[in-house]
Amino acid sequence: MKTVLLSGYYGFDNSGDDAILKAIVKDLRENIKDLDIVVLSNNPKETEKTYDVRAVDRFSLPKVIKAMKNSDLFISGGGSLLQDITSSRSLWYYLMTMEFAIILRKPFMVYANGIGPIDKTINRNLTRHILNKAKYITLRDQDSYEFVKNLGVKNKNIEVTSDPVFTLKASEEARVLDIFENEKIPTDKKIIGISLRKWENDEKIISSIIETIEKLEENYDYNYLLIPMHYPEDLNISREILKRLERKNCYVLQEKYPVEDIMGVIKKLDLILAMRLHALIYAAAEKIPIVGLVYDPKVTGLIKTLKIKNYIKLDDFTTEELLENVEYVINNRDDLAKSLKIEEENQEDRALENIRIVDKLLNN
Repeated sequence: MKTVLLSGYYGFDNSGDDAILKAIVKDLRENIKDLDIVVLSNNPKETEKTYDVRAVDRFSLPKVIKAMKNSDLFISGGGSLLQDITSSRSLWYYLMTMEFAIILRKPFMVYANGIGPIDKTINRNLTRHILNKAKYITLRDQDSYEFVKNLGVKNKNIEVTSDPVFTLKASEEARVLDIFENEKIPTDKKIIGISLRKWENDEKIISSIIETIEKLEENYDYNYLLIPMHYPEDLNISREILKRLERKNCYVLQEKYPVEDIMGVIKKLDLILAMRLHALIYAAAEKIPIVGLVYDPKVTGLIKTLKIKNYIKLDDFTTEELLENVEYVINNRDDLAKSLKIEEENQEDRALENIRIVDKLLNN
């Protein structure tokens, strides 16, 4: 039996990263027989329980090294692991795990990463050095590929694939309807979903979302559902909007749900306005038209990949611009859904290319 060791932002109650892990584990098990999967996690017990894998504390150096020694392949990813916008410490952590693989002479693969920005010179040099040692690098968007090349990485085994979450499927409708009933969210009207996170100008974002809903109310008859993706911070900003909006047709998904359930909830929407990358991916996977709220290069990369035309850049936007994009999607929903279907099918097939590469590396 072969053993793979997975590293990512796992065990932190982030729906997007939980979805990545769930997709990778599912795809590995469905396509590679007799495989032992071990995960570096912030919450090993919960990870073992949720994903039926072995897990070790990502911050315990002896346990990480022992798990690395006992692995046949180390996989770093997916997600936006290699960037220094969040912090250099996060970048150093993931580079350090790959350095352990090099020292212990274990092959490692960078799996469907979104890489960059990396601005500090020392960080760029370290990343270049480590990536040149990888057995294979797969990237989830073309922007990441161009960033890696501009960084000076000479590794010949680099390929653009897709985010693994594109292979996941939503929960059955009966389960989703139970969620709506338990959360007291009516289904008598079409629903516009909204998924936000805290950001630098969140006061402007909140005000613009509220004003957009108020203007839409003049011409359209919708319910509105705020969908948190990371707890508790997304829940807090969603509740703030609900409190200030003071409308009976606006709701917040209050409880934390598994990835497939959130995908099922999004599948019931007419369209979604979303900041979080994986809220956008869930919507694309279920062919739900999108208005992208772009705050980070990783979201830009996905918008380009899916050829989404309706988006705003949150560092410089107006409420009128947001409203115009939402109304365009409302009035062209069916055509946009058809286009999204074509792009999503392409992404699902490309996501499975990651697994084919893992299989090849394990059996080399």
